[in-house]
Amino acid sequence: MRSSSRYSWAATILVLPGLLGTIQAQETHVLRYAPDTPMRVNLVSRSEIVMKAITSGPRTLDTLTVEATRLESATQYADAAEGGRYSIELHYDSVRARMRPVGGLWRQLEASEKEVAPVRALLDERMRVLQAEFLYSPHLQDSSAHLTRGLTGGVLLTLPAEPVAVGVPWATDVAYPLSALGGIGREEGVPEQGELRSLATAVLDSVVRRGDDILYYVTARGTFAPMRYASTLGGERASIVASGSFAAMAVWSSRWSAFVSSASRVLAQIDVQDPLNTATVSQVRFDVIIRAQVRM
Repeated sequence: MRSSSRYSWAATILVLPGLLGTIQAQETHVLRYAPDTPMRVNLVSRSEIVMKAITSGPRTLDTLTVEATRLESATQYADAAEGGRYSIELHYDSVRARMRPVGGLWRQLEASEKEVAPVRALLDERMRVLQAEFLYSPHLQDSSAHLTRGLTGGVLLTLPAEPVAVGVPWATDVAYPLSALGGIGREEGVPEQGELRSLATAVLDSVVRRGDDILYYVTARGTFAPMRYASTLGGERASIVASGSFAAMAVWSSRWSAFVSSASRVLAQIDVQDPLNTATVSQVRFDVIIRAQVRM
């Protein structure tokens, strides 16, 4: 087993002569997920969430603002599978969340069964999720983005198909689970399943050598395409439209074959049409900041 190591998510790097060296920008780099299996990794993530619910009618405008924090610890167990793929088991060791109306008192939120249920996922060398399922709870269902959130804590970036140089962009599929939003205050109209999806752009910003490790600093941003879902409002079926955007920064380690730290921000908006009163529209906006760090 490799020795323990921690990496800061901050973008500022202290360059020490003989220890760190910036790699030439014109060099190309191959980023591949190839963990030294069997491998055990612990990821700790913290989310800070602000939710603003707005209900507008012909003569009314009601606004409610809620803030929440969420702390998760997940352990990954990676093993090699056939065809250059990797089988990952995710076990959520701890999920703690709390919320309050702005200026009010904090109250603890109880994690649901599917928020703590173990998961098995199959990944390829570009960290694309080929399959994901609840390990011991076949009766549970949710999006693959929810099941695999413990891989990075925030948004999961796919690695480039071809070698890349500093400053060269590549397309990456990004998904964010709606359940991460609906779990905050159980806001009516926010679906408990589904995901926001984006074909986003990632860029290799810089490459730094640190001893026998090479750190790749990656940024990504994109827009989540509007998605229509069925939900409930006041006990009636309602149609909602979810959309948004995200920005992320992550550090990929060649030694650990993983994103060892990341910071991301997700802006999401959910529009709900009241099925009983078409003149009344509810809108829920989310501002989510997620920081995550691997602990070996």
